[in-house]
Amino acid sequence: MNFKEKTVGIIGVLSVLILVITLLIFGYLNQEFSFINDFISKLGAKGEPNAIWFNIIGFIIVGLLLFVFGLTYGNLLNDKLLSTLLSLFGLGFAFTAIPIDMQMSETPFSKAHIVAICLGLAFWLFGLSRLGYNRALKKGTRTRANFTATILVLSIIGFILGFWSMPITHRLVFGIVFGWTALTSVELIYKREINKAGN
Repeated sequence: MNFKEKTVGIIGVLSVLILVITLLIFGYLNQEFSFINDFISKLGAKGEPNAIWFNIIGFIIVGLLLFVFGLTYGNLLNDKLLSTLLSLFGLGFAFTAIPIDMQMSETPFSKAHIVAICLGLAFWLFGLSRLGYNRALKKGTRTRANFTATILVLSIIGFILGFWSMPITHRLVFGIVFGWTALTSVELIYKREINKAGN
């Protein structure tokens, strides 16, 4: 799957825009949802209003866009491993459409939801690590990858140390992941050439 830089960038931007718009629309439609205190997964949880539509649009469609973005971004950099890692993140995100039960986190569906997002995030971090230590890439690309991975890990450490709650950590992680996706995508849209790495 070989796309031009601009096309890959547009796919990445679309994934971010669709997620943000979906969160805002379904968040406001759900009177029981708190943008500050609730997990984003609550919008697609079992028994929540419009859950099926949030899961289809916010998780499956966004996840598939992330899959294509990851696959093609890796191809642009001529890096098959990066392509595989980032595309697996997209698939993991899509599988978070499996509805979690906010009251019973031990159910098979709830566990599958949690495993999907955790595995997806792990693939994404490995992908950023691949970017960060690939000396064939431009310094700016490597620096952004390393910085992004670092602040994501720090946000999780902050939760472990009790500096902020799990819902805040949840938002920080989403913001960091999709912030990197947005910045990388915008760069691709306005960039004429991309520095390619060896396999």
